[in-house]
Amino acid sequence: MQPVLTTIVYWLIFSKIARIPTDGIPPALFYLPGIIIWNYFSDCLNGTMYTFLHNSATFSKVYFPRLIVPLSIITSHAVRMSVQMVLFIGVYAFYLFVAGNVRPSFYILLLPFLILLTAGFSLGAGLIISVITAKYRDLDYALQFVLRLFMFATPVVYPTSIVPLKYRFVFWLNPLTPVIETFRMAFFSSGVVHFGYLFISLLSVAALLVTGVTLFKKRELNVMDII
Repeated sequence: MQPVLTTIVYWLIFSKIARIPTDGIPPALFYLPGIIIWNYFSDCLNGTMYTFLHNSATFSKVYFPRLIVPLSIITSHAVRMSVQMVLFIGVYAFYLFVAGNVRPSFYILLLPFLILLTAGFSLGAGLIISVITAKYRDLDYALQFVLRLFMFATPVVYPTSIVPLKYRFVFWLNPLTPVIETFRMAFFSSGVVHFGYLFISLLSVAALLVTGVTLFKKRELNVMDII
């Protein structure tokens, strides 16, 4: 129900009141991909960033590869996201076969890659933040505020076409921007797929993931002493 209710709110506020364009895509379909990707990223990040704080009792009593915990968080939220994807496919099928005003492209084959990119981004960032929040717990409030701001720097409720040209390059450096825009392109055949930005996103996510795993493995024992 979460993406349904969120889509209704966005449709009322951003489409009917603010009248933000959706590049000719039906608003319900336009918002759902952004909501699904953002929810998956946000849920995985919030779960991973508290790995040490929420599992300190278990970590202090039993030894096992602690990286299993954040990986299990990513996997469990992927199941939740798959349910939301079924909802999106149902709405999409209505517009495809009944309304007839959308058409898919073969870029749908990139969907698993887009999901993996989102998972890698949230996991890498979450692992780094988990080490920091274990020592500086007051940062939690600031991080939640930054996360809310980051959503508005991601094309969840608006298309990239309305971003001024002078800011567009920086805007596309956000790893979630090419993910969401490619998602929409795959199902709506609107615009073009920016493979250059997808490649930059892949490189930045890979670097973030390697840094996160390295820092997590290096600091996990010291963090347990702090907690």
